Amino acid sequence: MSVAPETTTTTTTKDNGPQPSSRGRQIPIVCPGHTRPLAELSFCTVEETKAEERTFLVSACHDKMPMLRDAKTGDWIGTFAGHKGAVWSCRLDPLGLLAGTAS
Repeated sequence: MSVAPETTTTTTTKDNGPQPSSRGRQIPIVCPGHTRPLAELSFCTVEETKAEERTFLVSACHDKMPMLRDAKTGDWIGTFAGHKGAVWSCRLDPLGLLAGTAS
């Protein structure tokens, strides 16, 4: 699951009740696709140009199918096939070029 920013939010203070917050409200993005529980998530932010960066998310899951997604939108990029059992761990390298999974 990834989180997209929204423009407004409120926070509750002890004395004054709900107060406007300067930070944007975060709304969860649902990423359907896995059929079993997740074991681990790994994020990696890659600077594509000086003005643009991209964040990737890889998920280790008990369904034997780790998935790679765009972490900002939740869009599916690909699924890694070949594990014979549950995938317990996953990592992305700092440059976003390699993904490692372990079962």
